[in-house]
Amino acid sequence: MKKISWFWVAISSILLIIVVVSFQQFGKLTPSADMLTEQDAQKLVQERYQGSVSTIKIDKQQYHIELEKQNHLYTIKLDSSSGKVLSFTQTDTEMSKPTPSQIPPQKVELTEERIKEIILSEMVNGTIASLEKIDNGSDLFYKAIVNDKEKQTTLTVDAFSGSILSSTSLSITQQPKTLTEKEAIGIARTQVQGEVDDIWLATENNQTYYLIKIETTDDREAIVQIHAITGEVMSVGRDDPESKKKKKGEEDDDD
Repeated sequence: MKKISWFWVAISSILLIIVVVSFQQFGKLTPSADMLTEQDAQKLVQERYQGSVSTIKIDKQQYHIELEKQNHLYTIKLDSSSGKVLSFTQTDTEMSKPTPSQIPPQKVELTEERIKEIILSEMVNGTIASLEKIDNGSDLFYKAIVNDKEKQTTLTVDAFSGSILSSTSLSITQQPKTLTEKEAIGIARTQVQGEVDDIWLATENNQTYYLIKIETTDDREAIVQIHAITGEVMSVGRDDPESKKKKKGEEDDDD
């Protein structure tokens, strides 16, 4: 009976040793009820150092935290139980700012003359009948009507890159269309800036065309000849200011 009692005492001692060793080895892997949560650790650091936490992770009962403050980056090690700061290290000299090469270049709008060059390089045998700049709030582009002997083409061109966004053509021979006076005036004003003084239709050699007289800003007169079907600018004539003055002087003498 005595031998049996000593046997159980020995067994109990062994079990106690196993429990103690297991707790020492594995007890730390189980989070303590008093351990700080990530939210608590983040709040503690931000309030203490007045910065912004960019990353936070836990390793071996320590929080590893990256803090951004006044264009600098810091690494903080925080005890997960006590909240004690174990280390506070600046990990850079200053957070990198974008260099001029990294800043996207601002878009530069092409001139109307450059847009015309691009259009005519695309439509080698064409003539620009009208050109209009359109801003729809999100995009800026040009709409052009280009005529040649066989077709009328409508192009849209990006105002910054000069890329042809769209191109549609209509055969003039299949669907002829007579321009209205308003359309003819619009085409004439792409050639000469000024006040329209008169417009009339004329026919010669089986071709009908508009003649638009425009008073220019420098007190000259210009006559723009536009094909009434294709919208092609056939000619642009300007008067001689000296001859105009001479003519006016003769009229004054007659009076």
